[in-house]
Amino acid sequence: MFPYLFKIGNFELRIYSLMYIIAIFIGLFFIKKRAKSLHQDPGIIENIIIVSFFGGMVGARLYYVLLRWDFYSTYPYEIIAFWHGGLAIHGGLIGGILTGYLYARKKYNFLFLSDLILPFLLLGQGIGRFGNFANGEAHGVPTITPPDIIFRFKNIFPEFWRVVKSTFNLPDGVEGMNLLNSMLEQKKVLIVEFQNRVYELKEYVPFGIRFPPKYNPPAYLEFGYLPVHPTFFYEMILNFIGAAVLIYFWKKDDQIGKGVITGLYLIFYGVIRGFVTTFRADDLMVGYFRAPHIVSFVLILIGGLLIYFRKMRCNNG
Repeated sequence: MFPYLFKIGNFELRIYSLMYIIAIFIGLFFIKKRAKSLHQDPGIIENIIIVSFFGGMVGARLYYVLLRWDFYSTYPYEIIAFWHGGLAIHGGLIGGILTGYLYARKKYNFLFLSDLILPFLLLGQGIGRFGNFANGEAHGVPTITPPDIIFRFKNIFPEFWRVVKSTFNLPDGVEGMNLLNSMLEQKKVLIVEFQNRVYELKEYVPFGIRFPPKYNPPAYLEFGYLPVHPTFFYEMILNFIGAAVLIYFWKKDDQIGKGVITGLYLIFYGVIRGFVTTFRADDLMVGYFRAPHIVSFVLILIGGLLIYFRKMRCNNG
């Protein structure tokens, strides 16, 4: 919606980048302070976080490129053009965790570090979603999409939307979406038959967000003036709630290093991302399924097993 705060020549202070800078500084401040209270060297912890951050950026890019290989195999020079967009959070998690582990494995227990850092990673992920709003990306499907189409493990929205465009003979691109929006504003009853069922296109939720054409945000280029689900805000709010729960445990000295915080992070983020991705219009796919649903399931499974076995170990002395 407003991707940068100001622009001087070719330099832009982009809100997306600013949000992650703010998140890193907040995390570093509280994590270093906590590390000091646990008699750990804050400087070493800071280095681990910075190295993990850059590892996460590389992982986020590689993950995205691999799942969009149909495009990048044709335009290989775009692989390094991350400024054109294309970072996937699950790849960032994998890259950041792996980098942090390899860098710090001789100095620290992995679960100690993850318990210490992950609550503020979840907080940072929430802050970062405001940057997606500013860019008009990571948006949801139009709010006129029937819930029965949204809440399916198999992503049938693209097929449904093709039927919508065909039913009303809409031209491709923004022109077609704005024509559909005009029909809705005229209070016309719009009926679509899809998979032997009849659906009505109407405002199913009142809190959709419309994106203006200025700056050509992805949400506008895909759906024009149609209101879309504000998935960035859904995830932001849920991440903040999850981070608050993790920080509650994080403040207890006897919880750092047990692995429960790490397990809860994996479960929380798996559930949050799995829920939010059902509304997303631009998620990466693996065949007919959304990649975040598959990865979220794995995260929840690992998180649950980690908590279970750590509890078993503690109970057994």
